[in-house]
Amino acid sequence: MEHRAHASSNRITFFDNLRYLMVMLVLIFHSGASYGSLVAFWPYHDPNPTEVVDIIMLLLDVFMMSILFFIAGYFALPSIQKKGGGRFWAGKLKQLGIPWLVITTLVLPVLDYVHYFFQATDGEVSQKSYGVHWWLSMQKITEFFLGPMRMSEYLDMTEHFYQRYMWFISLLLLFFVVLWLLYFVRRKWIQARGQSLQVDTASNRSVYLALSFVGFLNVTLFALVKCLLSSPDKPFDMVWFSLGNLVQFETAKLAFYVPYFGLGVYAYSRKWFTSGKDFGRPWVWGLICFSLMVINMLVGRSMVRAAEPSAGLQLAFVVLYPLWTLSFLGAFTAFGSRRWNHATLLDRELTTNSYNMYLVHYAFPMTLPLLLNTWVGSPTLVKFGAVALLTLLLSYGFSKYVLRRFPRLVVSGLVGLNVLLAVVI
Repeated sequence: MEHRAHASSNRITFFDNLRYLMVMLVLIFHSGASYGSLVAFWPYHDPNPTEVVDIIMLLLDVFMMSILFFIAGYFALPSIQKKGGGRFWAGKLKQLGIPWLVITTLVLPVLDYVHYFFQATDGEVSQKSYGVHWWLSMQKITEFFLGPMRMSEYLDMTEHFYQRYMWFISLLLLFFVVLWLLYFVRRKWIQARGQSLQVDTASNRSVYLALSFVGFLNVTLFALVKCLLSSPDKPFDMVWFSLGNLVQFETAKLAFYVPYFGLGVYAYSRKWFTSGKDFGRPWVWGLICFSLMVINMLVGRSMVRAAEPSAGLQLAFVVLYPLWTLSFLGAFTAFGSRRWNHATLLDRELTTNSYNMYLVHYAFPMTLPLLLNTWVGSPTLVKFGAVALLTLLLSYGFSKYVLRRFPRLVVSGLVGLNVLLAVVI
């Protein structure tokens, strides 16, 4: 997920805009965790949760990360072609690997202790100091757990290591590993056969055929995962999987992330969006997306109300939900390529800071609701709006004025904070 602006190519300016928009939606999504009833593993829940926040979070969860994986795939191939294997990996480890290591060892234990403090009783808190908490968390990370993770309840890092929002960074890094291997294996194979790596420009028909294939793949993989890992009476239960604690992901959503990342790679290789080929008319995709949204909401409501969802409802869910996700990709991309293919000063500013905003934001929706819990009597939606706005502003400010200017000082400060907490608490 590169945060550089691609000013050299007007044809892909809209991807930068979509990327920062998706990141901002992620920040809003996490800001709602304290004010809805969907996220059990959160340090604070407002005593008056609202279904409006639940609906917002469910809606955003359909498409945000899938679109980010598609955009990441689109820019991955030219990066490999331009830099080669060595420079490509040096850049990705610096950009993704180092932040992942710093945040999982110096930030997540602090946030987890905040969570632990508010979840535990006074006696339990006094028995586990921060230094012990941090050390047990590091031991849990090095166990390299391999297997499913149930996310329906709070996960203490000293008992079950959970990457929280950094799962996206680690999974993206894994995708880059796989793509790099496939690219160089394919290049060696083609060179051995004396063929050319040149690929012809796609036609409009091939674009829609590729989208249809991805839709079929989404439905097939999503249905397979749901049949194998989800219980019929809990179709919305989040089943996560850990690959040695280094990579963690929601199993059902992997059915979207892999095809969309691959679609992004394929789109670049076939010169989509740079040769006049795009996803078509925005209003058509918008109509499809809205229609699928209404149908999916009706199906979802019926499944929630049913004691045991019928086979027909389950079939409708595993078919319609992936197609709804794809329709969001089509709607946002079609609109971006035809209506948002330019960059204002604000667009460029948010593009530059979007990646760092993602890295730093998580502390704000985890702590701000705790500070606002004395704001008794205020409507829940007002508090949610305040947390979302503050999260956006603080994340941007910290990215622009602190992290981008003093990255080493930030790391040193995190080390100092952990040492201080270990001594004081």
